[in-house]
Amino acid sequence: MLSFRTLFVALSLAVTFPTLASAADPEKDFVTRVNRAIEKGKKFLIEREGGKGNWEGLLLETIGDQVGGQTALATLALLTSGVPAEDKVVQRGLDYLRKLEPRKTYVVALSTMAFAEAKQKSKDLDRIQKNTEWLLANSIRDKGKLIGWSYPSHIVPDASNTQYALLGLYAAKQAGVKIDDKHWEEIRDLYIRIQKPAGHWVYNYSGAAGGLDGPSFSMTTAGVCGLLIAGMGLNDSQQQLNEITGVAANCGVYTANEPLAKGMKWISDRFSFDTAPGLKSVYYNVYGLERLGRISGQRFIGKYDWYREGCDYLTRVQNDNGSWVGEGGAADRFPTISTSFALMFLAKGKTPILLTKLAFDTLGDPDNVIGWNRKQSDVRNLTEFASRELFNGTNLAWQVYDGRKIELSGEKLQTEVESLLACPVVYFNGHTRPNLTGAQRDLLKKYVDEGGFVLAEACCGSEEYTREFRALMRELFPESKLEPMKPEHAIWRSFFSVSPADIAGVECMERGCKTVVVLCTKPLAGYWEENRFMVSKGTPAKNQGQRAYQFAGNVIAYATGMQPPEQRGTKVAIAADPKKDLSPPRSALKPAQLVVQSETPPAPAAMRNLMAHVKTSTGVDTVLAAQLVRPNDPELDKYKFIYLHGRKEFDLSLSEVTNLAACLDTGGLLFADAACGKPGFDKSFRELVPKLFEGRKLEPIPVDDELYSAKINGVAITSVQRREKSDGTGTDGGYKDLPPLLEGVKIDGRWVVIYSKYDIGCALERHKSTECLGHTPESALKLATAAVLYSLKR
Repeated sequence: MLSFRTLFVALSLAVTFPTLASAADPEKDFVTRVNRAIEKGKKFLIEREGGKGNWEGLLLETIGDQVGGQTALATLALLTSGVPAEDKVVQRGLDYLRKLEPRKTYVVALSTMAFAEAKQKSKDLDRIQKNTEWLLANSIRDKGKLIGWSYPSHIVPDASNTQYALLGLYAAKQAGVKIDDKHWEEIRDLYIRIQKPAGHWVYNYSGAAGGLDGPSFSMTTAGVCGLLIAGMGLNDSQQQLNEITGVAANCGVYTANEPLAKGMKWISDRFSFDTAPGLKSVYYNVYGLERLGRISGQRFIGKYDWYREGCDYLTRVQNDNGSWVGEGGAADRFPTISTSFALMFLAKGKTPILLTKLAFDTLGDPDNVIGWNRKQSDVRNLTEFASRELFNGTNLAWQVYDGRKIELSGEKLQTEVESLLACPVVYFNGHTRPNLTGAQRDLLKKYVDEGGFVLAEACCGSEEYTREFRALMRELFPESKLEPMKPEHAIWRSFFSVSPADIAGVECMERGCKTVVVLCTKPLAGYWEENRFMVSKGTPAKNQGQRAYQFAGNVIAYATGMQPPEQRGTKVAIAADPKKDLSPPRSALKPAQLVVQSETPPAPAAMRNLMAHVKTSTGVDTVLAAQLVRPNDPELDKYKFIYLHGRKEFDLSLSEVTNLAACLDTGGLLFADAACGKPGFDKSFRELVPKLFEGRKLEPIPVDDELYSAKINGVAITSVQRREKSDGTGTDGGYKDLPPLLEGVKIDGRWVVIYSKYDIGCALERHKSTECLGHTPESALKLATAAVLYSLKR
């Protein structure tokens, strides 16, 4: 006798599967446009070299006596843009520069930057050392006091030569050359001394005849960068850290605080790529703004998203042959120079953002202290540390996100959250109450709800900050709470082995599948402020500073799943608020999520994110919010796609088993997975299946099954990225390219159960913890979408 299901399938009409929506228009996709512009610019520079081994020309090199300048700049631009140092064109450029004796400030500085970027120390470290000594020896002094750099044989310093000398020196320091702190202190004091009362700097600051002594936007950019780089060059911090307690006697007090603030305000009030005051070269200015944004970490300069607006400008004015040429100052008319500057803006600026430091108002901090930025190097140092130790040297950046500078409401709030989600960790600390605006609170809550992670630290162990941060979390997430981190938590062992006894006062907050907030109530940022405490894996920590770095590395490893973030400018699409999904078509697919007695669903946003993806990528009408139902709900048979996800062991009553089985026998599909591959849920689900289907067990779904086919998915699913071991090591986070591994129950030629013992649901919430056994978010979407589309099959 035919079962009801056999009859149902036999009588059903064939379904025409929706095709996946076409990719976004490349001309409108920001990341695609940026990468295409970079490739075109690289091609132009490579073709312009033409096998000569250099980019020299008659006017600049012979008449201007800057032999090697264009070659150094073009070589640096290609290296910055991702052309490997071993590339034959780059090697020819480097070999040309290696033959030059140091003569001119610009050329020596740019050559040093190129050698440092190439990272061929066996060939170039001695040369970098020699260039460093030349730059220091050729500084201009007045009665022993540093007054800057100029063209050799000139006695009048200028802000441009001084800027490039500083860039060369800092590149040398990064390459391993030791430069005494007295030089960085002299440079810092010079920039403070020559800043004008209004906050700007000028090109000709010495008072010598010759003009060029009016306010200059590009020289003000150079001045602010000079103050920042001088501070970064110092080996000793100004904070006066107690290495035992982690408390700083001079916390938040920096010599350059006021000059920096004045300079940044002057720039913010006049921000422009091509029409700023005193501008002589657009592309020189473009590169300067990239440097300012990157070194300061500021996402916004004033109200301007400097990288996005700069990319929009550069991709708009790029020539068809890949070059950039301007009509402004003389340098803009040389395509090698202007193209190199433009390329470095695009390529350096696109570096993925690992950590975001949140700026906010504070109450009760001294006037000379920036409350949200009492440690000016903590995030930069943590990013450098994570890049080196966790991600095998992958270039990573950090940013300051100051939501006070922009409007955060409606669609703009959603857009900003999508941008912020490309950065896996938001960090903030302080001594006093973090006084976030309502919009900032909305942004932070949405960021966490959509998969973001927050690391907070009570600077110098501030009890007020700890108290107020706890209150903020209670307000934003009343259904969750901060609790002491348990000794068995994965963070203690996610990369380094750190003992809970060594890092006291750590609290964490769980939401759904994962920990989303970590609060350090004891002082750690003072150690992060100083790079001397950085430690390598395999080297036992000898002091509290090294343990502080190890703990931070573990937090980052947990939050990222050991996967580096995507390039800057990437947006993580998030689903609309299901509350706004008020009138879906009557034919829309309505998902259900089963609730079992042992636990609430660990991934409450998984179905919302999946249904939003299905809707946008296939055109299938879906209801975004999954209905939470019990297995014995009398209306369960209304749902044709039913989802079950959990961590713990569970058991269904006889009535629940009977009702669920009847639903699956009349056209429903049960899609299930074990949250983070938890064995308790896996065991219980395998025990449930025979109860549903008279002794039947799960069987592997063959890789050539229709479920994975191009007919259903548009493109056949032949491999996915899955983590099957919890070590999470390597830049791939332990994820491997593997064939899909789903199991199921097939009745009358159709899968009625599709199951993964490896996580899918938590990944749909963008959970990437190294302890989670399962799929990447992209692979989870791929498999879950296949299950949804398969459920439409009749």
